Amino acid sequence: MEKRLPLLLSLLFSFSILASSQESTKPGCPSKCGNLSVPYPFGIGSRSGCSIGPWYDIICDQPRVFLLTPVFSYSGSFDGTNDNASLVEVVDISSNHVRIKNTISSTCYNPSGESTHFNTAGVVVATCFTLSQLNKLFLVGCDDFAIISPLSDIDQKKFSSGCVSLCSKAQDIIAGSCTGIGCCETSLPKGLTTYVSVTNSFNNHTNISSFSKCGYSFLGEENTFKFRGASDLSDPGFLERTLESVPVVLDWVIGSRSCDEYKNTSDYYCQNNSFCVDSDSGNGGYRCSCNSGYQGNPYLSPGCQDIDECADPNNNPCIGICSNFPGHFNCSCPDGYIGDGRKDGSRCTIRNSKSPALKISLGMGFGFLSILAGITWLYLSHKKRKDLTQHPWANQSSNEDGMSLMDKSKQPDLYDGSSKTSFNIFGQYSSDQILSLMNLEN
Repeated sequence: MEKRLPLLLSLLFSFSILASSQESTKPGCPSKCGNLSVPYPFGIGSRSGCSIGPWYDIICDQPRVFLLTPVFSYSGSFDGTNDNASLVEVVDISSNHVRIKNTISSTCYNPSGESTHFNTAGVVVATCFTLSQLNKLFLVGCDDFAIISPLSDIDQKKFSSGCVSLCSKAQDIIAGSCTGIGCCETSLPKGLTTYVSVTNSFNNHTNISSFSKCGYSFLGEENTFKFRGASDLSDPGFLERTLESVPVVLDWVIGSRSCDEYKNTSDYYCQNNSFCVDSDSGNGGYRCSCNSGYQGNPYLSPGCQDIDECADPNNNPCIGICSNFPGHFNCSCPDGYIGDGRKDGSRCTIRNSKSPALKISLGMGFGFLSILAGITWLYLSHKKRKDLTQHPWANQSSNEDGMSLMDKSKQPDLYDGSSKTSFNIFGQYSSDQILSLMNLEN
């Protein structure tokens, strides 16, 4: 029975995780499309009622997943001959981000400097989405510059930003570095819902065509792109590899107003044991998050549930006794042990007389007693000497040679061990006092 108990606890924990994932979607709605989990407020199906609203509808075309319009990606040329707008493919949905597949602007030339390929790239998203600050604009090339701008009719902002990358030899390019030699990068301001990037060349790659025929620019999640150096400039698979591995990150929110404006209205969705977080994009909107120590979907009733940290025998945070409480837990040590009981803390150690603290305490105690005993002995010795100096003999005067002027006949026989006087003297005084008496002249 004891061997079955850990297995039973593990199964119960697994069931609780399963129940938690099932509660991440509305009842009767699918939770996954292919390998992608789709938590509420998103929902699978166009106007299926599984999402919080049409802008959060997910189209499942297995194994691919798409966001509905008005979210789309764009590629084309300035003359309008190759313009193409398409639904954006979703690769991940989290509690505050949606990651979508990239689109890349590129320009290529033959050794004579004639253009063989040119296209722009961009994304347009709905007002509940904005381009995340986790993104950066990257340019890969050695004779190129990239320019990125928002669509002013939509974002109501007019500006351009970009960066330049130059190099004359492949040997000068440093892998892993986007500092302007083979690769450069730049950031975008907050709150944009659109962008268009353009890649162009200074000299049509005529001086570097032996190792670089193309230049590429794209917006993408900063920590997912790793510049591999000169090999990226000559790799025919660079475009496909980047499209697959470097997503564009979108921040998502509920609505377009702040938490305080939505509270006590039917458009406020934060459930029990959760709190509201205002968007920092500048475009308004809010998100809900579970309180510390709770998990679940904060948008669906009954809200976030307490995390029982003690329930999983494999991930129990305590080395000692684990006690679960709503929103938190506590570790303690059993009787006879000391410590905080945490695996990541001081753990639990047996309490015994060999412990350093006890040794120090005992040493200090014995030291204090030794000092006290020494002071007492000195005090008593001093007192006895004082008593001796007050004896009648001690007041007798002596001559210059130290000879006692006291009549010898009146001195008691100190060496007569049989006499009462001798017995009384030796019984009355200490050894030091007796030696002092014996040094008196006869």
